[in-house]
Amino acid sequence: MSSFLLIVLATLLCGTVLIVRDLPLVHGSIMASGAGEELSVKILVPLLMLAALFLSCLFPGALMQSSAGIVSAVPESMLFPVGIATIATCIITGLISRFPAAPLAFIGALTGIARACGSTQAWMVNASYLLSWTIATLLCGAIAAGIYQLGTSLARKHNAHFILMEARILKIATLASLVLAAAFVWNNAPLLCLLPSITAGNGYIAAGIAFACAFLLYAVMYKRISGSTSSTIDSDLDTDSLSILALVSSMAVVLALFSCGFICKAGLAATPLPVGVLFVSALTGISLTRGQALIEGEEIGRCILAAVMAPALGAVTGYCLCRIIDGDLANTIIVLCLCLLVTAVIVYIRWQARHDLQKQIVRAREQQVYSTQKSLSALEVKAETTEKDLLGKLEHKRKELVDFAVGISDQKKFMEEIYEDLKKVRSMPDGAAKNARMDELLSALRERMYFTREMNDFYARSEVLHKDFNMRLSERFPSLTEAERKLANLLRQGFSSKYIASLMNITPKSVEISRYRLRTKLGLERSDNLIQFIKSI
Repeated sequence: MSSFLLIVLATLLCGTVLIVRDLPLVHGSIMASGAGEELSVKILVPLLMLAALFLSCLFPGALMQSSAGIVSAVPESMLFPVGIATIATCIITGLISRFPAAPLAFIGALTGIARACGSTQAWMVNASYLLSWTIATLLCGAIAAGIYQLGTSLARKHNAHFILMEARILKIATLASLVLAAAFVWNNAPLLCLLPSITAGNGYIAAGIAFACAFLLYAVMYKRISGSTSSTIDSDLDTDSLSILALVSSMAVVLALFSCGFICKAGLAATPLPVGVLFVSALTGISLTRGQALIEGEEIGRCILAAVMAPALGAVTGYCLCRIIDGDLANTIIVLCLCLLVTAVIVYIRWQARHDLQKQIVRAREQQVYSTQKSLSALEVKAETTEKDLLGKLEHKRKELVDFAVGISDQKKFMEEIYEDLKKVRSMPDGAAKNARMDELLSALRERMYFTREMNDFYARSEVLHKDFNMRLSERFPSLTEAERKLANLLRQGFSSKYIASLMNITPKSVEISRYRLRTKLGLERSDNLIQFIKSI
């Protein structure tokens, strides 16, 4: 019973980083592609993940078998250190990068423990894993770049409508998202399924343990997972739909490819892959193709360093832990020294962070004092001008209030007139005269519903407030129509398509078409942001 609990605990440790760090990247990519909003995707994604998890235990393929081959000589009592070594390695590499490469740490821990138990084959097997990890990372970036380049070329060649192009991308992204969800769980299943399978054998018991561990981790870490998913969407994936499609598709292809047995025929190994490393690789490939960075170079370097350290540190930690359990004093001292070193590094990093924070606070306070003194001087110099401006604004507000009151009065008078006319029409006998009078009243109401006078007044005031912008817009793009200039003005003020449709008395679909025509006249590419360009004029 105690051995069973240790295996469950080890599985929880191995799956923690996978659930907390890698799952938000997958879910965030699916949501950012737009496919996550589809009802079918919301239903199928968890079902596919659950099915992949169960099938990994019930029908272990080449991926599970190759991972199990590393620990074939490891006794069951030595499986618990796998979880400890994996989570310890991920904590250390997590200080370096946001992507601690949990699968690499897991394989490294298995290798180290297998070597400590006397297996020499594990080191040779690990060489094929290293080659597979390197090729998978490069392949993911190349596929992402190729998909983005192909999509851009097809869009330019066929000159497809923007809305039609987005609809096609969404359909492909939906299929790619489903493949990514299933491939992610199938590829990383060893972290949740391998230890239960070795203990309980391949079957429903192992599947139940893996599912229970995954469900428990997801339930406990739900808020953190949701926060990481939102952060991924807002910070890392704030780009166009074609780039996200290339990202999702490339990760899905590589994860599926390295989960199959036929990859072994090429001299590579079916191996679990770190989603974070594939994520960074895909963004890097797309950035090189676009000529625009989607991820910082420092982040790429940190990710590479963490990926290189993860298997090595996992192997060393697993080896030393196994030797400690066997009573090896020398290795016990080594591990203790390693722990002290890691602790010292963590303490130093935190101390340095606090020290830098204190410097920033002092610098901010000094800057605030300087800014306050400068502001006071400026206020003294501009006191009279400010007073005149305030008086002018007060007069403007007074005029707005008067206009508002006049508008209310006009509306009240109009409604009273309509009310009296309706009373008269109701008393008229049925006939052509009554119908004609009703048509007149309906026409009057329809004209009032369009708020023509109010809208003209709104555009007139907008022209005055944004006079410089309208002047520059007309000078740079004289071919714009009056409606297109109004649309640009509304976009610059931050109105959404829904409100623009209401203000211009058109449908939301017509607004999207008008935006597409405006982008064309402004000479913008698909990857350019229309609103940012308008604000830069």
